[in-house]
Amino acid sequence: MIARLKKIPFPNKLFLVLALVFGLLMIKTVPPLQAPDEVGHFAKAVAFSEFKIQPKSFSDESHEKTRTNKKNWNTFGFKLPKEIKSMNSYSLDKAGKYEKPPYHYIHNKKANKEGREWVPTGGITNYHFFSYLPQIIGISFGKVLGKPIIEQYYAARYFNLIAYIVIVSFAIWKFPFSKLGATVLALNPMALFLASSTSGDGMIIAVSFLFIAWLLNLIKKQTISNPMLLFNGFLMVVLVLMKPTLITLGLLFFLIPNKSFNPKRKAVWGITIFIVSIFFYVTWNKLMIDQQTLYRDFANPGKQLALFLKKPAIFFDNFHENYLFGVKGDDIIYSFVGKFGLLDTPLGLHWIIVYIISFILAALVQEEKSTLAIHQRMILITMLVAYTFLTFFALYQIWNKVGRTDAIEGVQGRYFIPVSLSIIPLFSSKEKLLNIKPVKINMIVSGLLFLVLVATIVILTTRYPTTF
Repeated sequence: MIARLKKIPFPNKLFLVLALVFGLLMIKTVPPLQAPDEVGHFAKAVAFSEFKIQPKSFSDESHEKTRTNKKNWNTFGFKLPKEIKSMNSYSLDKAGKYEKPPYHYIHNKKANKEGREWVPTGGITNYHFFSYLPQIIGISFGKVLGKPIIEQYYAARYFNLIAYIVIVSFAIWKFPFSKLGATVLALNPMALFLASSTSGDGMIIAVSFLFIAWLLNLIKKQTISNPMLLFNGFLMVVLVLMKPTLITLGLLFFLIPNKSFNPKRKAVWGITIFIVSIFFYVTWNKLMIDQQTLYRDFANPGKQLALFLKKPAIFFDNFHENYLFGVKGDDIIYSFVGKFGLLDTPLGLHWIIVYIISFILAALVQEEKSTLAIHQRMILITMLVAYTFLTFFALYQIWNKVGRTDAIEGVQGRYFIPVSLSIIPLFSSKEKLLNIKPVKINMIVSGLLFLVLVATIVILTTRYPTTF
């Protein structure tokens, strides 16, 4: 057993220990429903655990209407245990402040017998159940044991964290470039924060990392079997169902050399996977709520797209002036590394700089001597640009008034975490980039990362001082 443990790469050991320790500390520290949009995520997970798939409009149940000044937003959801509403009221009204325990362990055995209320799902209304498989399992275990909904909620958080650790550990193990760099990205404080909640974003990040690692691992294969491609194809379909903009990751198939994956076979597999992904995505969304209806209170997606096709400069000038060369991009950096508590508690800039330094140092480590040719790097850059454009435009389309020029509402840095692993191969080189012994670089990166995670916990305990 000891001999086998010694064979496990250091980055895998580092990730397992730090993810488990700091993930559990986050579960202990952060009260219910404090992650972005978490009430919608948890409501979806509970609904799926009850085999409810299609959200309903509570306009059909006028006596159940909740407080809202929107005609369409927050009018879709599910009838769920009342305690979810009380948990959400706490997160909105108190925001986790100035309250004493047992706010996150409400021992109310009658909670599940007190009836149900309409719980809106907001922007999570159309999310796929693949994002909630760990949460569904945790909630189901809680139900079997007869636990109240608050304890089912915490079971969902534990299972979500465990799933994240297992999937990402496998991704790091398969990743053919800097495993230490992959570990730093996997321990991104914001990613760990999401994985320690009931948010479906944790699974999106984990499966994205697995897809990228598995596909990049195919580059060095002499022959590529159909089962290998089938597994990648399955992951691609799952990713599109969970987050459609991740379809751009399909461009990574072109990184595989033609000698092991000839152009004809590549075209057949690529077209097939693309069609299957779109088919399942369209089919799922036919069961859900039309985007035109869901976001009508904020924007008009159809008209926004029509204006973009007519005058694309309106969008690109907005991006150029406000984000590429403007200050509004600062918030994206904060929310990429760590902006917690419903996005109102950021890490300090100095800690973000420390995290970025640790990533750069780790990404420069050449563990397996893997590198990319120039045309492969261009494909990778094209994918990153395409994903960035689709992400910005998708949020511009659904959250912003038609033709808006002063900002792009709704963009958060956490949306870029799923594709961040694909940045590491751009650091690869045939030559040794760091003239530092592996033991020393491991110690330096581990120390910096540990400091950032400790700072994260200190900030969270300051934000939620009554937890311990």
